Amino acid sequence: EPYRRQRQMCIRDREKGVSRLNLFSKRPHKNVLRFWAMILTGAILMTSLSGCMGEKLVPTELSFSQVEYERPDGQGVLDLIDKAKEQAENDIFPFGMIWTLRKIGDATQEFYSMMTIAQIRNYLDVNDTFYSEEMEYLDTFDARIQNSYNQMFSSIENSRFSSIQNMIFGESGAEDLQMSSQASSEEILSLQEQEKKLVAEYYYEYAQATVSTPEGEVLFSSLDSEGQSAYYNQFIQKYNQQFGELYLELVSLREQMAQALGYDSYTQVADLDMLRNSYTREDIKTFREDIKQTIAPVYRSYLEDFYRRAENRDQPGYVYLLGEQSPVPQGSWQETLDQFEQLYQQMSEQTGECYSYLLSHEFIDAEPSQTKANVTFSTLIYSLNTPFLFANMNGSAEDVFSISHEFGHCFAMWQQLKLGSQQEGRSMDVSEIHSQAMQMLTLPYYEIFYGEDAGTARKYDVYTMVAGILTAAMNDEFQEKIYENPQMTVQELNELYKELAMEYGLVVESPYFDMESFSMGWFTTNQYFDTPFYAIDYALSGCVAMEFLQMGLEDYTQALETYLSLVQQNSDYDFMTVLEETGLSSPFETEQMEALAQTMEDFLQGDGSFSADNTEQVSLQDAA
Repeated sequence: EPYRRQRQMCIRDREKGVSRLNLFSKRPHKNVLRFWAMILTGAILMTSLSGCMGEKLVPTELSFSQVEYERPDGQGVLDLIDKAKEQAENDIFPFGMIWTLRKIGDATQEFYSMMTIAQIRNYLDVNDTFYSEEMEYLDTFDARIQNSYNQMFSSIENSRFSSIQNMIFGESGAEDLQMSSQASSEEILSLQEQEKKLVAEYYYEYAQATVSTPEGEVLFSSLDSEGQSAYYNQFIQKYNQQFGELYLELVSLREQMAQALGYDSYTQVADLDMLRNSYTREDIKTFREDIKQTIAPVYRSYLEDFYRRAENRDQPGYVYLLGEQSPVPQGSWQETLDQFEQLYQQMSEQTGECYSYLLSHEFIDAEPSQTKANVTFSTLIYSLNTPFLFANMNGSAEDVFSISHEFGHCFAMWQQLKLGSQQEGRSMDVSEIHSQAMQMLTLPYYEIFYGEDAGTARKYDVYTMVAGILTAAMNDEFQEKIYENPQMTVQELNELYKELAMEYGLVVESPYFDMESFSMGWFTTNQYFDTPFYAIDYALSGCVAMEFLQMGLEDYTQALETYLSLVQQNSDYDFMTVLEETGLSSPFETEQMEALAQTMEDFLQGDGSFSADNTEQVSLQDAA
């Protein structure tokens, strides 16, 4: 279980996902099956393989600065996995294998807890050589553990114990591991290790990237939001080729993996690895086309209108859609974090409890820093039973939206811990509903951050959400086309990015828009490098999250009750099951996409009014 959970949330910006294997096993006589079921039930009870599921998992009393890191024994984990593999292949009874699997669960929980702590501290200071070296060690063993675990599962699946694998791993766990094993093999282990090194190189080189200023060469990441805007074109022009070549190295590696696994394209591997088990690649393509026909025209029309008016409003910092200056939070970054505590205490007792704990125990680190990695993420530290929120706030309009997004993940983890699960959701498409829906539910409280500019800020962030849905869908198609033609040049990547952005309505030709710099800036999207094909999860879940805007404008209390029900759903449920259980609409329905587009257009044409009309806090009992 800790292995399976880690793959989904160890570091959210590096997650993966799925398809299904044809089960192969000898079919024993029904009396033998009955015997195996009886003795296995006893074995599971004796060994407590699945832990104390259903019992509340209590978060640590430690603050993050008090948490100690100790290098975990990666080889020891591999040895246990090899032992379980041998037992699956050779033992007559499953007792020894089950006992070893329990030890693997403990060992992987320790390994990935330490890996999460090391990754956070490495991201807090990318120049810290100790944690950089630790991450090299951990990344190497992470690749080996994932690969070996998949091979072990395949051995169990093809052994005399195959008929009881669902009892061992759980039905959803076995299905997900079947998908993972299809995306891995011993033959690609060295390629996976090379992949991790290139991803680490991307983050390091990005953090070290410089631009020329009147004061000399400075780190681009050290500049504030205004400085980065001023020097963005220089940054893009300087590094497009370098990061483009690095990306193409990754594409080549991944295509080699796909070929070794017997697939036509790495896209198939990625869909398996992302655990997409309730819809197909064809469904995704249809969804992308629906987006082009429904949401894209709304965005494109406002963009075109803005440029028609740009002659008289030609000032930096203007929001394309609104023609007004981008709103920024009032006060310092620390004041913004403190204001979030006020907000979430007002929203509900449960959200207030979670946020106050994280803030008081240092499990939120959003302080601006020149040495921080260029990422925003949330994760779970398994051994401590606590979420962690990482950000690098810069005082821009994105700060509030980003923190509310990641807190949505943290709150969902918090609620699942109370239910005895260390898994936020079965796959990333489910988890991203939690985060983006929280962004929508936070909108009514924007007066706390923006005062009289709250309406403008709300419109800006809904506009940002629309752009995010379109961008995520475009990113998916961008990657799909690249992996169909992995011999592309960097210049061809730039041209493809521009072509698709125009197709999705994200840019239009205008003398007031620098199309060249835009087309070269695709490499700033870190997920192309570390989590290929993750983006479509944002688009699908974003459309579901926008339904909370629809509901909230009519009845905020009902929207919040639905959300509290959402984060309590069984963490084994897949994307479509979660929607069904919570009464949410499917983004694969064209009629729903048309309704969403209308809601977006109506809201953006208005004054940004949106208030939380509930006078009493909603409780989880109400939601249930």
